[in-house]
Amino acid sequence: MKFNLEGPFWQFVTLCVRYFALNLLFLVTLVPVVTIGPARAALYSTVFAYIDNEDIPLCREYLKRFKKEFVRGIGASLIFVVLAALIIFGIVFWNALDTDLAYLTLPLLIIAAAVVFLTFECYFPLQARYDNTFRATLLNAVRIPWAAFRQILAIIAIDVAAAALFSFTGFFRVLFVLLGCAWLAYAKALVYLRIFARVSGDPTQTRDDQPDYSLPTASIQ
Repeated sequence: MKFNLEGPFWQFVTLCVRYFALNLLFLVTLVPVVTIGPARAALYSTVFAYIDNEDIPLCREYLKRFKKEFVRGIGASLIFVVLAALIIFGIVFWNALDTDLAYLTLPLLIIAAAVVFLTFECYFPLQARYDNTFRATLLNAVRIPWAAFRQILAIIAIDVAAAALFSFTGFFRVLFVLLGCAWLAYAKALVYLRIFARVSGDPTQTRDDQPDYSLPTASIQ
């Protein structure tokens, strides 16, 4: 029997192996927890580069981008962790109090939680794609969910669908462990590119400059 390594099946297998290695590398760098920022930024940066050029070495690109995004990503991670901890503490604290003030405060905390979650969701793809200051990236991350609300709903739908498959389907639970984070990042990256093109003001372009597959250089105006 002759194997055609250039055939669609073997190309798909090769792609799965590459994404398995990328997913494993992402999970390893995620172990300290506080590295969630640089890990997410590096993962999205690598996937964006892959969309531009499918021949790039995924793991090598990830490690290079993880190193580049480490300092900015760690700082942003700590800020989001502190905000999340404060909101969770506030919800638990006020939920334990049966007072009129608690009923007024809890909805505000829930809204704050939603805003922080959406900002967190958008921040690291923005950091991965654009070379901006922390302040500019954070402001863009706050604005984008409301400027591209339908696309953000698609991002949330991808997360919800993945969580449902992971919770209720054994096969997809195994598949998610092997490939899930990398494949999710790829699916969401396609949506993020549409969002960035829209908010950048040019629906025909995903980027203002020619990509060099190494460092993001554009900025959202």
